[in-house]
Amino acid sequence: MKMGLEAKVGIFVVIVLGILGYMTTKVGDFSFGRSSGYEIVFKIPNASGLTKDSVVKFKGVDVGVVEDVNLSDGFVNVVLRIKKEYQVPNNVALAVKSSGFLGEKYAELIQKEGEPTQFLAGGETLESFESETDFDQLTSKFGEIADDIKAITGSLKEVLATTEGRDNMKATLENVRYTMEMMRDLMKSNQERINNIVANVENLTSALENSTVSNQQNVNELIANLKSFSEELNRQTPVIAEKINRIAGNLDEVVGGSKSDLKDTISNMRTVTAKLEKTVDNVNEITDKINKGEGTVGTLINDNETAEDVKETIKGLKKMVNQYEKFQLELEFAGEQMVDTGESKGYFKAKISPNDEKYYLLGLASSESGTTTTTVSSHTFDNPPDNIGHDYTEREVKREEDSITFIAQYAHEMFYDNLFLRLGIMESEFGVGLDYSILDDDSLVAYFDAYDFSDDEDDRDPHLKAKLRYKFGDYFFVDAGYDDMMNSDTGSFLIGGGLRFTDNDLKYLLGKVPFPAQ
Repeated sequence: MKMGLEAKVGIFVVIVLGILGYMTTKVGDFSFGRSSGYEIVFKIPNASGLTKDSVVKFKGVDVGVVEDVNLSDGFVNVVLRIKKEYQVPNNVALAVKSSGFLGEKYAELIQKEGEPTQFLAGGETLESFESETDFDQLTSKFGEIADDIKAITGSLKEVLATTEGRDNMKATLENVRYTMEMMRDLMKSNQERINNIVANVENLTSALENSTVSNQQNVNELIANLKSFSEELNRQTPVIAEKINRIAGNLDEVVGGSKSDLKDTISNMRTVTAKLEKTVDNVNEITDKINKGEGTVGTLINDNETAEDVKETIKGLKKMVNQYEKFQLELEFAGEQMVDTGESKGYFKAKISPNDEKYYLLGLASSESGTTTTTVSSHTFDNPPDNIGHDYTEREVKREEDSITFIAQYAHEMFYDNLFLRLGIMESEFGVGLDYSILDDDSLVAYFDAYDFSDDEDDRDPHLKAKLRYKFGDYFFVDAGYDDMMNSDTGSFLIGGGLRFTDNDLKYLLGKVPFPAQ
């Protein structure tokens, strides 16, 4: 087919327009001869497609062109020509970038952090390089990602292409669906609990917020204390470090001067270790025999009947120990002064308490006036004198001054708490008595004693005695009361006091007494 004139003219116009368009974009950068400006050389590891006459930009502005790109000593020398009207700071690095997905490469000067010290001058060489991810690298990475996706889809295809794979996938989806339904039912059935939990969490956060607000001052004080502590620690750290260094130096001196002693010590430790290994072997042998029921100890451990007997024995010992722990001994030294008769008495008593419900009272009592003994004798005369009847009675009264009498009584709690009934010997005479703790701490106690019950031939009434005792401190007490209130010739108000010690006090005192060395 032969082209007409019009077609030839049209094709020529299209070609001319294409050439004009290309020249429009390129001729502006074309120059004859060497352009003005100053040169800067960058030594970088990789030019990444940068060529001669590529644009040089700084902060997005064209400031020059690439004069030359060459290879030297394993590095790429990129020679830049910067236009003379632009000043570039000396803290810049060179990066190779692309102007678009399919665009040309260009050199970008990137200013690093910090203030520049000066501007670059012609002939300077820099080695600062910024690695930038360009479109070539992105394309390569996208290719690698595509290969990975292809491998994954291929593996999935191999798994799901078989009947067994499809059945397994179907079973998996069925299990997921069942699990989701079960969780939905669980959430529905426990909706109220979940709401309560959410409400409790909200209350807790509200309480924590209120607590934080109310304790803000304490938190600030704590932070201030921590800051003060850290500052003090910072100040003391050099001192501590110096002391540690001094200690380390002393240790070096000690170790250096005691090498022979350390060698002997290590040798002794080896000997001891060997003996310990032998001892462990013996212990293992003994435990093996015990586990087999051999020997006395093995029989005790493995025989159930023997073990039960041992258990009962231990229970008995435990019970005895508990009883012993409740046992208490109290010593009392007391004196009484009779106000009306002037008589004085002294007492030493030992109170033995096995438990809280009973106690035994043993002791001695001394009286300044002594004890009185009355002897009654009956006489019969065959030929009585004129002034004496046929039968008569003779009474003899004897008094032993500064005599010692005995106390031995048993007391038991009766009827009410803190009320004790006493029976036994009171100043060498049989009698009964009552103790009552008025206050719960036993600081105020009432006593009543009745003893010396006279026979029909004796003209004296029983000896009755009542008093109150107030204890102050751990050791002291005072007494006040009335003694022998049934007999007017010997009855009198009394006052007194004394000391008391417990077994714990005696253990402490005896522990402090020095004994001569043997």
